[in-house]
Amino acid sequence: MPELIPTILLTSLSGKKALYDTVLKQAKMFHPLARVIGADCNANCFASHQIQQFRVMPSLDLLGKSELLTYLARLNVTHVLPTRDGELKYWAQMADPLARHGISVLISSFAAINFCEDKLTFSQQLLSQQLRAIPSYLEAENLPTKRLVIKERRSSGSRKIFIDLSKSDALARRTLFTEPIYQPHIKGNEFTAEAWLNREGITSSVILRWRDLVINGESHRSTVFHNALWESSISKMLNSIKGLSGHCISQVIVDSKQELHLVEVNPRLGGASPLSLSAGFNSIFWSLQEEVSTGPFTPDFSPLYGAKLAKIRGQVFISLPK
Repeated sequence: MPELIPTILLTSLSGKKALYDTVLKQAKMFHPLARVIGADCNANCFASHQIQQFRVMPSLDLLGKSELLTYLARLNVTHVLPTRDGELKYWAQMADPLARHGISVLISSFAAINFCEDKLTFSQQLLSQQLRAIPSYLEAENLPTKRLVIKERRSSGSRKIFIDLSKSDALARRTLFTEPIYQPHIKGNEFTAEAWLNREGITSSVILRWRDLVINGESHRSTVFHNALWESSISKMLNSIKGLSGHCISQVIVDSKQELHLVEVNPRLGGASPLSLSAGFNSIFWSLQEEVSTGPFTPDFSPLYGAKLAKIRGQVFISLPK
């Protein structure tokens, strides 16, 4: 087998300089000549002038299979790493055609992405398997609780959501949504679980981080911690979803009884993933290693518990324990 020298296209760069930097570091762990190209439709996106390599990318609406192949071949891309919810289905559909041309898309299957995006079906199926997802309803009147949450059924929950409403207040806001669903409002602390699943869809590694400060759905302060029982619960849940692979993030609420309530699963890296990647969660390195492995692959994982992230005025600062 010829030597693999990766050129990774990190899409939807936007302001994700810290994510670009940590992905590049892991790519170079795999091969010192590896490259990461940040791409975005906006030539003047926040991180475009702050990274080693940036390219403007045409809108995905304009990229059919042949146009996409031409664009990727021009950049000598070997791997694509999507980073935005709205593009995941596109890349999942392109994964097989690109694979036939030697380009790997580091993403879960289309079916798994579609399943995770649909919060109603997602919660119903997991609850049917005795897994602790937050229940979802199409009608607010069906909720057994007085306080509730309203959100879109098929979009990122952090972008359009109202929490801790009465049923009458929720009903008054339903016209603001295309396809609203209702969930019970659960008080508690939030954490993110980042997991890496192998190509058979088995969770190999999990790292947890508290969402200490959340602004517009994104962690601006976060701390890595360890809880073996919760890590096992997250692994069991992810293993039940067919077609997941690679890096996935799960949002979880812990109530006053220390019980977990799964909010959602996003089959991609997140805004605070640079913390996990810096704390020993080498998911990009593992995906590249697995690709060249001739047999079963098991990651070597030694997390740095206590690592912290702070995002201040758009800049990410990471502190690691000594």
